[in-house]
Amino acid sequence: MKRSDIADEHVIELARRWREDFTRPGVIDALMAEGVPEKVALAKIEHMARRRLLDYGVSPYYAWPA
Repeated sequence: MKRSDIADEHVIELARRWREDFTRPGVIDALMAEGVPEKVALAKIEHMARRRLLDYGVSPYYAWPA
């Protein structure tokens, strides 16, 4: 699996859901629950942050839509 296999819109939706309800898993944990390897999920979040689609503070595990 590659980071390009994961749709940007799907990741943004996961981030939006987490931002609305902090009891949900973070974005990377949600992707991993769907079977995405952690390394690929992390690469996707970091790539989207560089493209300014997502922001995160200390940890990309808890990104939110930009």
